[in-house]
Amino acid sequence: MELFHDYIRDGRIKLKEKVKEPTTLQDPCNVVRSGGLAEKNQRLAEMLSEDFRPMSYQGNYNYCCGGGGGAMPMGGEMRKDRLKAGKIKADQIRETGAKIVFVPCHNCIDQIRDLSKEYDLGIKAVHFKEVITELMEIPEEMIPKEEEEE
Repeated sequence: MELFHDYIRDGRIKLKEKVKEPTTLQDPCNVVRSGGLAEKNQRLAEMLSEDFRPMSYQGNYNYCCGGGGGAMPMGGEMRKDRLKAGKIKADQIRETGAKIVFVPCHNCIDQIRDLSKEYDLGIKAVHFKEVITELMEIPEEMIPKEEEEE
């Protein structure tokens, strides 16, 4: 996430366009609070979006999605608790009206996808890299040449 931010900011990665649907952003506990990347996380989301909608609490003050710290792989009763704990995140996402949620954490993305199903959010949770690979310009010299027929 930090590398993508810096490359787009510095023009090393150029975008053909931005995401047109309303977007919002998950602030993962590990990336944001432990990693100190709240500002770059939000700036990257803004760089990729025509209609970025921040959640009511952002950065270090955003709510945990409930899927981190090893909770994601746990099934059974833990799944019910995980989804219940994530309701506050589901409500936060719904309030933005976003259709796409940028999620720079593997545990969070699985949790938010589960929350979307559980609470009928109708959103798509995506990693930054998925969006960037769809939107980035490929320099001419990096496009494979068609092989000549012999």
